[in-house]
Amino acid sequence: MKQKVFFLIILLVVIALIIGIVRMFVGKSPKQGDLRVDSTPVASVFLDNKHIGRTPLGATSYKVDAGEYTIKIVPESATTQYASWQGKIRITPNVLTYVNGTLAESELASAIDVLWLEKTTGAKGELSVTTTPDSATVMLDDEMKGMTPISIPDISPGSHMITIASQGFVTRTLKVQITAGYRLITAVKLALSSGSLTPEASPSATPKITPKITGKTTPATSLVDPEKPYALIKDTPTGFLNVRLEANKTASKAGEVKPGEKFSFLKTASDSAGTVWYQIKYDGINLGWISGQYVTKIE
Repeated sequence: MKQKVFFLIILLVVIALIIGIVRMFVGKSPKQGDLRVDSTPVASVFLDNKHIGRTPLGATSYKVDAGEYTIKIVPESATTQYASWQGKIRITPNVLTYVNGTLAESELASAIDVLWLEKTTGAKGELSVTTTPDSATVMLDDEMKGMTPISIPDISPGSHMITIASQGFVTRTLKVQITAGYRLITAVKLALSSGSLTPEASPSATPKITPKITGKTTPATSLVDPEKPYALIKDTPTGFLNVRLEANKTASKAGEVKPGEKFSFLKTASDSAGTVWYQIKYDGINLGWISGQYVTKIE
């Protein structure tokens, strides 16, 4: 009788241990993050050689176990032979990793943005930018910050504009969201320039208004200076000055003007940082705002 009781106790202990182990492993699901992939044109997306869908991928939510992966974007086009792109990405628990590709007929002419977040201890946000090729100029909200690779600390949370420029490559503009307590890591592959580019050829990670104007005559091409007072565009680190739809650095980009061009301004305004902005007809037709940081007022 004692042997039966002892055996029963041992059996119950073993069963309890098995149940506990099973619950521990079943309840311990892998930590996951979100992945979003956009591309032009539409493309198939592979993660570690496994097909996971087509772009736009993860517009609502696409969960992936945390870790490092090899991602491959293969364009789908019946008319043009586009080049594929492959690279490394990192998925962090509970945050979004974003990949955006503007693919071309060759990999050299393709542009890729990869963005993800890392937790920090700071009260503000941070930004880290690397580029291929390196030594590209980085501007944050139209303010020159330096050359890549670069880390920018103490950025106020909210929406910001990053402009990345390098001679011989297409300028890349991204609208990003900085989050307090996180570092936004931005890895950008610049597209090799194929000649004279229009504003439409400068891709962006977010939709922006870039009206196409043909046959325009700007004040810069005139032999006669505009009526005073007027704005003279100064030299900029990127070789151009962004025109915004509103008088602030985070407003959508409407176009570009170049150093040496002259514009009559319709009115002025100041943003929350005290920067003066001038409203001009940047293409002779449409209105936009330029920062007074790179303007000489001729009176």
